Amino acid sequence: MTTQPHLLQLIKPLALGVTLCLALAGHALAENGVLIRKSDLKQKPFLDAATTGSAASGSTVTITSRQGAWLQVKAASGQSGWVKLLNVRTSTGTSGGTVGGTLGTLGKVITTGSSGTTVTTGVKGLTNGEVTSTHPDPQQLSRLNSFAISSSQAAQSARNANLSHKNNVPDISPTSAATQGGDQ
Repeated sequence: MTTQPHLLQLIKPLALGVTLCLALAGHALAENGVLIRKSDLKQKPFLDAATTGSAASGSTVTITSRQGAWLQVKAASGQSGWVKLLNVRTSTGTSGGTVGGTLGTLGKVITTGSSGTTVTTGVKGLTNGEVTSTHPDPQQLSRLNSFAISSSQAAQSARNANLSHKNNVPDISPTSAATQGGDQ
């Protein structure tokens, strides 16, 4: 089979361009972050996994992978391992408009179908039906009220614990608490 010379001239630059874009996107997928607290570097993304080292609070890390609530990172010291997601402040959003940030987001969309931004809210462990069909339990409410103490008892407890009196916070009267309804 013979190939037309002009077809090869068209394919070579296209293949080079695609290769370059994929290389840049792969590099951009490695996101940077900063540890917000001292973190153990785990061999695997599990609490009971072996600890391979630790990284200090404020350390810059490169995020190489994510699995659930764990990030695989490489520290500037060369150590690598898995840390809890909540221990890392990522640089997402600070590189907006840069080629690397744009390609990184594009790469995430291509590989995961997501831009990498996730927002969740809710009540853990309860279904929507359980939340909407709740009813007060008078017996438990009575038990809760039995823990109430007077202002003078609270002040005495604070003095006994050597707590300082820096802010003058007014007492909450039972009538104002009932009118607020707890919706804050």
